[in-house]
Amino acid sequence: MLLKPSKPGLSRSRKMFYRELLEELEDLKRQSNYRELKVVEDSYILDFSSNDYLDLNSDKNFKKKFIDNLDFNKMPFGSCGSRLLGGNHREIRCFEDEIDEVFKKKSLVFGSGYDANATVIETFYSKGDIIFTDRYNHASIYDGLINSGVKIVRYKHLDYLDLEKKLKKYRNTWKRSLIITESIYSMDGDIVDLDRMVSLKNKYDSQLYLDEAHSYGVLGYGLAHTKSLTEEVDFIMLGLGKGGSSNGGILILDNIARSYIINRGRKFIYTTAPSPIQTSWNRYVFKNMPSLDHKRKKLNLLKKLCYKKLKEKNIETVSTEQIISIIIGDNKRCIELSEILRKKGYLVYPIKEPTVPKGTARIRLTLTADMDMEKLMMFIERLEKILIRITQVNTNKVNLELCEK
Repeated sequence: MLLKPSKPGLSRSRKMFYRELLEELEDLKRQSNYRELKVVEDSYILDFSSNDYLDLNSDKNFKKKFIDNLDFNKMPFGSCGSRLLGGNHREIRCFEDEIDEVFKKKSLVFGSGYDANATVIETFYSKGDIIFTDRYNHASIYDGLINSGVKIVRYKHLDYLDLEKKLKKYRNTWKRSLIITESIYSMDGDIVDLDRMVSLKNKYDSQLYLDEAHSYGVLGYGLAHTKSLTEEVDFIMLGLGKGGSSNGGILILDNIARSYIINRGRKFIYTTAPSPIQTSWNRYVFKNMPSLDHKRKKLNLLKKLCYKKLKEKNIETVSTEQIISIIIGDNKRCIELSEILRKKGYLVYPIKEPTVPKGTARIRLTLTADMDMEKLMMFIERLEKILIRITQVNTNKVNLELCEK
């Protein structure tokens, strides 16, 4: 049994409730798709699981400067309310003013990028509207799509010809039209051609939504800002939980749209505001973003040499950015491979279906600016040897324990 059965004495309906849950969980276990919470330890040679791309959480000097300038006697730790009821603290208002100055548009701070993504879709679009979404867009986007009741048209991943084909076919028969893309994709580690997206958006009288969760920090203030395209993108979401080394989300949008969300956006209205102390850290990171070029240069160098080494070792990947995806195939083999790598001192997590499409279970390696070059090259050497042994064994008789010898 995966889990202990329910306590005796439960009513018939409650017993049935827990029995059905238990059966489903056991089925996930059989499919090698069961999830558990694990504590991340600090004893790894390299940590490939973190999205802290600029290594701000481990930068003692960077954190010390923040703490030294923080007045704990005046800084509330909790927001203690929604932004409409008492949680709209000065820190949040000042943060939005600073964001507005950089982007020359209005902003709205959320407690999570998940809520920010879903809110735009659910608040502005409904039955009678159409949304074109990349097949690999984040779950928060798909939750918003389902809740909105819009016509959903999925286009092939970063396939601009397929997107245009679908725009030609469907756009004119619907009222509002939105195209949604991410900048850097978290599972495949590739990047959108934003200029081309803007061109299609204008050609087919649509709006454009850009999720910048994995590009904020890595590309400064994000891809749209870097390419001077903020005016062309109707909605930009900056996720603060990756390159921002924090949590939360920022929407960059028109002032009218901002006001509409404040009045109609349920996930904004009925959610506790971000805490002032967390917002103070987010302000600090945002303000210092231009001064972190040395970290971005280090990350880009690591990326360049890493891809070169992977190519030399014939390790295939579809990725091009700081996220490197190496497809293994099925869930079980992917789990076993990640366990071997952890035993060797490398924190690597398996990415399993249904998070990724069937047959594309993978290990996902994220590069961070603090990584040691020699250790990274040694990892690739070891990875090559393990992958060679895997491919030499018949798929139906794989015993990855051999790789540990």
